[in-house]
Amino acid sequence: MPLGLRKIWPLVSIIVTPSAAILRRESPLQSDIQPSLLESNVSAHNWQFCAKQWEECTCNGRIRWGNHETWKVLDPPADGSLMTVQCSIDHLHDVLPGDDGKHCQCQGQVVRGSSLSSQLPTSLQQVDFNQAAMENADWVFCSNQWQECQCNNAVRWGHDQKWTFISPEKREQIFTVKCDVHTLGDPVPGEDGKHCQCLVKHGSLFEKQLNPMLLNEQVADKGGSRFIASCEIFEAAKSRGPKDQALWEAVEPFCSKAWEEGAAKDEALAAGPHRLAFSSMQKLMQARLDARFAKNYDRLVDKDGWLPRAFVNYYAGAPGSKHAKMTEQLIRSVHMFSQAPIVVLHLGSRTPDSWTAERFPRLLLVHAAPMEPDAHRSFNFNKLRSFLISRAVTGVELDSDQFVGPGVDYMFDMSEKEITQETPLPILPVHFYSFTQADTPNNVWWRRYCPDPPACKHHTMRWSHAHPTWTFYSLPFFGRWLRRHFRDEKLPAVTDEAGELAALAVAKIPEDEDLLNVATWEEKGTKQWCKFDNDYHEFADMLGWNPQKGDATSTGDIANDPKFYPRGAAKAFWTAHNCKDPDATAKMLDEIEKRWKQGLYPTSTITYQGRFWSSGAALREAHPELPCIF
Repeated sequence: MPLGLRKIWPLVSIIVTPSAAILRRESPLQSDIQPSLLESNVSAHNWQFCAKQWEECTCNGRIRWGNHETWKVLDPPADGSLMTVQCSIDHLHDVLPGDDGKHCQCQGQVVRGSSLSSQLPTSLQQVDFNQAAMENADWVFCSNQWQECQCNNAVRWGHDQKWTFISPEKREQIFTVKCDVHTLGDPVPGEDGKHCQCLVKHGSLFEKQLNPMLLNEQVADKGGSRFIASCEIFEAAKSRGPKDQALWEAVEPFCSKAWEEGAAKDEALAAGPHRLAFSSMQKLMQARLDARFAKNYDRLVDKDGWLPRAFVNYYAGAPGSKHAKMTEQLIRSVHMFSQAPIVVLHLGSRTPDSWTAERFPRLLLVHAAPMEPDAHRSFNFNKLRSFLISRAVTGVELDSDQFVGPGVDYMFDMSEKEITQETPLPILPVHFYSFTQADTPNNVWWRRYCPDPPACKHHTMRWSHAHPTWTFYSLPFFGRWLRRHFRDEKLPAVTDEAGELAALAVAKIPEDEDLLNVATWEEKGTKQWCKFDNDYHEFADMLGWNPQKGDATSTGDIANDPKFYPRGAAKAFWTAHNCKDPDATAKMLDEIEKRWKQGLYPTSTITYQGRFWSSGAALREAHPELPCIF
């Protein structure tokens, strides 16, 4: 989601910014901190000073950044935990250029840094770890910052050579620790690569249950997992046919030393100071199949290792955690309402034992190592990794806070029709917010794509939601833009009839959704799906339907905007997003399935202008002016 949505109220200017980029928080999902939707009676009272510019503010309520009457406001996490932000123009943007009095205020209780280091869980004890405990054991990655680590031995939290050590009360008993500065203190202030590691004994049952990509190859091989993705696999297949040729074009910069050496001589491919090491990029292409799902894999892939159609997901989260439970409901929904398999790329430490091939016969659980802590990239760029690793001929991306509903396989049909060799770009659904240059003027990309407001000739389509569909023709696009981000490449300045299009350092684009939108504009994309990934709560409209209502629906359209959608955009209820409560999701899926089987669910969930449409073709025939497609 993009930065800096501005809403103007009578007494205060509020810039609502999703927190994933602000908190330096890597999460498999967008942050639980929600954009602040303030009522008109916003009061300036009860705010207290929290931190000066360039300092960190920790607060158990809302935080605002700015001065005088201009503020950027952030709401706290939905789970009530503390929120920490760095109060600087680097992290929160410059809401008042030239004003050196900018600062953070807290609407709640300010928590000073000295109190955080003592907030260890009562069930844990901070210890001075000795070398004897290291015998026949290794430290293994357990979780990134802001995630949970499950371990049955000592845990350490920090980065590089600076660690806080934590020991369980009972050895060999699995315990959970939340890896964040609020719980474990801050051993390396200012370092956003802090993470947890678990001390794992060689040959233990716990070791056998870990993500095999976190172990050495010999141990991983003994566990029965096998490589299904690597530079060696991709290169060996590159001459086999169009699919493998497209994949090699996408991954060659991650895999080929010769490509890297050639790029070093090409000014257009110059890498910047924040690039990932080439050896790290090679590792990002590696993945192993979970041994439990070998039979599923052998049955579902073709002779060359490709899936004809697949949903693709990525996640990290300890068994029993919110993220693991959300992902399970997503997997369950695919088995309820689709004929396609789902590839789940796991980037954490452990997965639930209850995920089995017998329970989920169309699940392929694939393990990959997370990006190294020094990568300083959002967790969500693993999304693009998953597209390359999964080898889906036709793919539909699903985040863990989504589920699918009846009719979803239509998106595979449409993707195969619309994404071809002649029009290879992936297609994303229209976003419910427009996020124009006028809405978010401080975002770094507008100086390139809208130097000529309000015309914005290079802003080729409305902001899209980061739930793309693709065919193998799209893989070079994904590889090209992931390469540019991970190598810290720069798009050069250009001058044309719209004016001077500013240079853009790709690594400064903070999130996957931002990158996918910028990449589509840069390559002059114009195709966009209508909204097929609607908010979870809107599915109540589908559950309230009965045959007596016929084609009528009270479901509203996607809000209009003056440039692209003057009459709004259509919807279809094939997937839901914002499904943050796994128990509520499970109940809704059961209700959808029950009503669907009883004939009490719409046969087509395409809606526009107050009615259901029998098909995308019928909608296009009646509304040829509608920019998005179904």
